[in-house]
Amino acid sequence: GEVIALGVRDCSVQRRNQKVIEETPAPNLPDGMAQALCAAAIALGKAVSYRSAGTVEFVYDSAARQFYFLEVNTRLQVEHGVTEQVWGVDLVRWMIELAAGELPPLPELAAGLRPQGHAIQARIYAEDPGRQFQPSPGLLTEVVFPANDRRMLRIDSWVESGCEVPPFFDPMLAKIIAWQPTREQAVRTLHTALGETRLYGVETNRSYLQQILTFAPFAS
Repeated sequence: GEVIALGVRDCSVQRRNQKVIEETPAPNLPDGMAQALCAAAIALGKAVSYRSAGTVEFVYDSAARQFYFLEVNTRLQVEHGVTEQVWGVDLVRWMIELAAGELPPLPELAAGLRPQGHAIQARIYAEDPGRQFQPSPGLLTEVVFPANDRRMLRIDSWVESGCEVPPFFDPMLAKIIAWQPTREQAVRTLHTALGETRLYGVETNRSYLQQILTFAPFAS
């Protein structure tokens, strides 16, 4: 019967209706807007007696300063890691404990939670941005990621040198998540991490992601 909201994520940067860059907290929202979004999500969760982790998605009109309900994703989201980095929680563990009947009451969990800093995630895909993001299956001859320290920089991936990227599934190779005290610092950390990443053997969107991060409308 209890629902808590862990902040607001922005997932505006997409291609073919698929998220590419996600961050929290959402930048440039007017005062009180994040709280209003969370309140709407909590009200919805309580109305349907929702149980487990979920994401309520809204479309936000920045000109009108209004938000509109889009959908509920009744599952863990790909971008759940940015929430975990800012809030210092383990959502997967919470879900398992809830299923096992071991999760403490949500008000008790929420009492000590305070968001800190800013987290931003880039999804690295085996695809060619120069060919309308056509998938790029093949053999990964070299895979090198920056050091994964779990706080400032978190790498969630399944690939290593010698892996075959098949043509049958979503071609996401990794999620690189940067955390820093400010958005500007987090964006800079992510850009550096992408520059230090090596994925040879297939085309990827790595350089495309770096271009987005330095694109003035996004950076500002």
